[in-house]
Amino acid sequence: MSTTEQGAPAQSATADREIVISRIIDAPRELVFEAFTEVRHLSHWWGPEGFTTTTRAFEFRVAGEWDFVMHGPDGTDYQEWISRPSSPRRNGSRCSTVRPATTRTPSSRS
Repeated sequence: MSTTEQGAPAQSATADREIVISRIIDAPRELVFEAFTEVRHLSHWWGPEGFTTTTRAFEFRVAGEWDFVMHGPDGTDYQEWISRPSSPRRNGSRCSTVRPATTRTPSSRS
């Protein structure tokens, strides 16, 4: 987050449409970075309890994106993507957009 000359946090142009979530994680910085930047780790912890994640594309770079599907325990698939900003932010924040389409997998249909 940038600050103004007076030291107060600067407000972004989209502040009225942003959700900011922060966590303090008791782990080495390098391990936390790897957990967020390596698909082999993301698939193990991303999403609510009971969900699994399938990654379709993953580019960890400026202006890259993560295209994935979260599979709900009821068989519903949630197609999502997260894109990185075109200019890197100091805090490594990302923008997330949920694609509205949800589908059921063929194996979960009655």
